[in-house]
Amino acid sequence: MRRLILIIGIAWAMSGVSAQTINTFGDLRAKVLHVGQKLTGRNTTNDQAIAVIVREMAMNYQGRLSRQQFQELKDTIEGMRQQITADTWKTVLGSAVETLQQKTDTLDIQQRILDYYRKVPQEQIYVHTDKPYYVPGDTVWFRAHLVDAVTHTPISRSRYVYVELHDQQADTLCQRIIVRCDSDGVFANAILLPKTIRGGCYTLAAYTQWMRNFPAERFFYKQLVVVGSPSGTDSDYARGVLPVRTGHTATALRTYPALELGQRKGQLLIQLTKSTDEPLSCVLYGSGNLIVTDYTPGKILRIDSKSLRPGSLSVAMVNRETGTIVAESQTTIEGKDAQITISGKAQSNNNPMELNIDVADADGTPLYGNFSLSVTDYDVVKPDTVQPAIDKYLSQQPADYSLADMLRGRFPKIDFGFQTSQTISGSIRGSIFKKVKHPKLMLIRPDTGFRQTFELGDSSRFTINGLDFPDGTTYILEGMRRTGSTSLVQLNIDSITYPVLYPSPSGEGLGERPVPDGFAKQAKEQVMYGSIDREIELPEVVKEKKRQHKPTNLMGVPPFRAFYDDDPMLNNFHSMEILLSTLGIPVYRDAEGELQVRARFGSVNTNYHGPTIYIDEFRSNVEELLMLQPSTIESIEWFDHVGAAHMTIYGWNVSTSGLLLVRQKPGLHGRIFRPLSMATVQQQGWKPSVEFYSPQYPSPSGEGLGERPVPDHRTTLYWNPKVETDADGHATVRFYASDISRRYLVTLEGVSADGIIVQKTVIIE
Repeated sequence: MRRLILIIGIAWAMSGVSAQTINTFGDLRAKVLHVGQKLTGRNTTNDQAIAVIVREMAMNYQGRLSRQQFQELKDTIEGMRQQITADTWKTVLGSAVETLQQKTDTLDIQQRILDYYRKVPQEQIYVHTDKPYYVPGDTVWFRAHLVDAVTHTPISRSRYVYVELHDQQADTLCQRIIVRCDSDGVFANAILLPKTIRGGCYTLAAYTQWMRNFPAERFFYKQLVVVGSPSGTDSDYARGVLPVRTGHTATALRTYPALELGQRKGQLLIQLTKSTDEPLSCVLYGSGNLIVTDYTPGKILRIDSKSLRPGSLSVAMVNRETGTIVAESQTTIEGKDAQITISGKAQSNNNPMELNIDVADADGTPLYGNFSLSVTDYDVVKPDTVQPAIDKYLSQQPADYSLADMLRGRFPKIDFGFQTSQTISGSIRGSIFKKVKHPKLMLIRPDTGFRQTFELGDSSRFTINGLDFPDGTTYILEGMRRTGSTSLVQLNIDSITYPVLYPSPSGEGLGERPVPDGFAKQAKEQVMYGSIDREIELPEVVKEKKRQHKPTNLMGVPPFRAFYDDDPMLNNFHSMEILLSTLGIPVYRDAEGELQVRARFGSVNTNYHGPTIYIDEFRSNVEELLMLQPSTIESIEWFDHVGAAHMTIYGWNVSTSGLLLVRQKPGLHGRIFRPLSMATVQQQGWKPSVEFYSPQYPSPSGEGLGERPVPDHRTTLYWNPKVETDADGHATVRFYASDISRRYLVTLEGVSADGIIVQKTVIIE
C-alpha cells in the first residue's frame, strides 16, 4: 500500500508540473526531451507517470506547430513508446501524439514560402549611370548591380546582363549590348551615343535571361535624356526643360482596411479588426524577412522592429488550415542607414584630386564590397531627383512573389535558365524531309582554332552550351550523317529572340527635369575634342600609296598570294581562269573531262585533286568558282601546301593540296549555291569592357608642356564601376580636375557583400 501511494504521489507531482501552460515550441520540446531522457526505462512503475505527463503537456500547449516541429516531437514520443511495455500507457502516449497533431498546421506556411524562394529565386537589377542627361556623341557609362531579390546580396548566377537603349518618341530600339560579369561578378560597360542621335527621352532597360520567365514590366527601366533638338528646330529639348517618365510602377499590393498596421516605440503593431473564427497565422515577408506566428483575431500583435530588416514588408493574415489569405497589407520598415563618408579637397586647373571613402554599417562595422562611383561637374550636372536611387529602388517589394502562389505551390513556367554561357541551337534533318539517323555536328571557331564534333544520338535537335564569345565572333557549323557524309543533309540554326520591353506608356508618370544652363555647351565641347571616346576628327587624308591589306580570312593568316578589291588588275581579268592562272593555279580538264585546278608547286601524286575551295566561308567546287566574275571579288587568298597546313581549322585536311579562300563583295553573298549542310553563325556576343578615360597631367596646369591644343571641359571627371573597399571599409581614388570645374558632385552606389545597400551623394567644393 505504501508503495502504491508513493507511485501515485509521484504521478500527481509530475502531473502538476506538466499542467502548467506551455506557450512556445521551445519550452514544449525541452520538457518532452527531459521526460524522455530522465524517466523512460528506469522501471515499469514509471510508465504510467510518463504517459500521463506527456499527454498533459500536449493538452496544455497553447501554440501551433509546423509540420516539421510536429514530426520532431512525434519521433521523440515514439521512442518512448518503444521502451514502454504496457499497452495501456502506449495508448496514452498515442493520444498525446493525436493531440499535438490537432495543433499542427494543415500546411506548413513557412516551409512553403522557403520552398518557393528556393525553386523560384528572383533577381533584381539596378543600373547606375554616370549622369542623368547627355548630348549626341556622349558616352553613357554604367554599372548594373545584380542582386538576389530576397536578401539583396550581390549575385552572378546569371553571367550576362542585357542592356538596351530605346527611343521613347519613335518607340524603336537604338542599341542592345550584352555585358559579361568580370571575375569579381561586376557588370560594367558603356554605350556610345551616335553623333546623329536626336534629342529627347530614352529608356535604358536591363534584364537577364532568367528574368524573361516573368513579365517584362519587372525589368529595370531608367529614363535618360539626350539634350538637343529632335528635328533641328528649337524645342524644350534644346532649352533643357525635358519631360521624363519615371518608369513602370509594379502593380500595387491589394490592401484590406480591416488589417491595421502601425509603428510605435520600436514595435510593429498588427491588428485584424474584423471578427472571424478562422484559425489564423500572421505572415510577415519581404526584404529578407520571414516570420510566421499564430494570431488571435481582435488582438494586437507586437513585433520588435529591431528584429526586422529594413525595407518593404508585406503582412498577411492566413487561414493556417486552408492557406486562404484573409487580409494583406504592406508597410515600410525604416532602418539606420549605412555610415558612408566621402571626403576630399576640391581642385581646379588640372590639379590632382584625391577622394577618401569609408563605408560601414549602421553599427560602425566596416563593409566590404565593390561599389560604383561617379564624379561630375556640379555646376552643370545636378543630382537626379526624378528617379529613385539604389536604396529606394531595391527596398521596394518585388511583385514577382505572390503569397497566394507560394502557399498553393503554383510555380511559374520556366522557359529560361540562368545563363552561365552562350549557346547555339538548331536541328539536323534530311533535305527531303527524312530523318537523319544518328547525325553528327561539327563546330568550328576559325579565329581561335577551336574545333569539335558532336554526336547527337537519336535526336535531330542540338544545343551547344559552354560557349563564351565576344561580339563579332563567327562560327562555322556543318551537319553530317554518322558516316561523315553530307549528302541530302540540311542544317537549320535557331534564330535568337529578344523580349518585347515595356517602356512607360505615353503620359504615365510624366514630369520635368530641368537641365542646368551650360550643360549642353560644355558637354558638346567635351565630345568635340574627344575626351570621351578619344576620337578626334582630322582633316581628310589623301592616299599617296597603296594601303596595306589585312588578311580577310577568319583566322587572319597571311596568304601565299592574294588579290584584293582595290587591285586594278581585277578589272582587267575577263574570266576566273585568267585570274587563277595569275595566282599560279591553272584550270584544266582531267581524263574524264571534269574541270580541275592544280597549283604549280613541285611534283604531286596521282591522287591529287587540286586545292580545297571555300567561297564566303562555305565549301565549294571548281564549277561554282568559275561561275564568279572577277569584278565581284572582294578578296581571293591562296595558301600553298605549306601555308594550308595551318588552315585545317576549316574542317578539312588540306595540308597536301592547298587552300583557296574567295570572298565576294557585300550584297553578293548567297548568289551561288550553298550546301544546306553548312552554316556560318554570327550571333550577338558580349561587348568587351571599355575603360573610362581620365587624362593624366604630369604637372599642375600643364606647366612645361606648352599650350595644350585640346581644352579639358569634361562633365564627367571620373567614373569607376568597381571601387573596392578593404577590410577597414576604406578606399581611395585619384583623378585630375578639368580646366573649368570648381565644384564636384560625387555619387557612390552599390551593395556590400552581405547585402547592405550603400548610397551616398556629396558635393565637394
